[in-house]
Amino acid sequence: MGILYYTRHFSLLACLAAVLAATRGWSPAFGVVATYGIYGALHASTLAVTLRARPPVGRRMRFIVIAASLSMLSVALGLCASRFVGRSMGMVQIALLLSMSSGIGAATYAALIRRFFGAHLTLSAIVTVVLGCIAATLAVLVSGIYLKGGGLWVAVSWWFAMSLGLWVHDGRGAGRDACPRAPNDGTMAPIDETERR
Repeated sequence: MGILYYTRHFSLLACLAAVLAATRGWSPAFGVVATYGIYGALHASTLAVTLRARPPVGRRMRFIVIAASLSMLSVALGLCASRFVGRSMGMVQIALLLSMSSGIGAATYAALIRRFFGAHLTLSAIVTVVLGCIAATLAVLVSGIYLKGGGLWVAVSWWFAMSLGLWVHDGRGAGRDACPRAPNDGTMAPIDETERR
C-alpha cells in the first residue's frame, strides 16, 4: 500500500510536466538554483497532497520548504564542483556533475520522506532509488532532450524516477509489514478478528 495514493501522485506529476512543457517558452528571471528549488517544491507538493495519512498542514509545509532547499543545495553543489572542473567541460564531466547533483538530491530527499512520513525505505532501497534517479538524469543527457527544454526534462525525469522508486520500495516494505508474523519462526500468526472491526 505505501504512504501515498500513487495513482493520484503520478497523475499530478504528469499534469505538472505537461503544464511546464507547454509553458517552457516562458523563462522566469531566476537562476538555475532557484529554478530547481521550484521544481523540488513542485514534486514535494504533489507528494504532500497525495499522502494516505493526513499529517498537520504545518508539517507538510515544512517538508515542502526543506525539499525545495535540498533541491537548490544539490544544484549549487554541482555548480561549485563545475568550477573545479574548469571552463572546457566535455560530455563526461557534465555527466559526472549531473550524476553527483542527482544522486545527492535523491539520497537526501528519500531520507527526508522516510523521516517525515515513515516511508518503508531501507538503506538498500534508498541506494536503488538514487541509482534510478542518476540513470534517468543521464538518459535525458544522452538523448539530447535537455537541449530542447533545458533543466525541465532533467527535473521531470528525476521526478518520475524518484516516485517510481518510492512506489516500488515503499509499497513492498508496507506489504511485508502488513503480514502479522508468529514469534521467531517466520510464519504468519493468526489474524485477530477483533482487529478488523
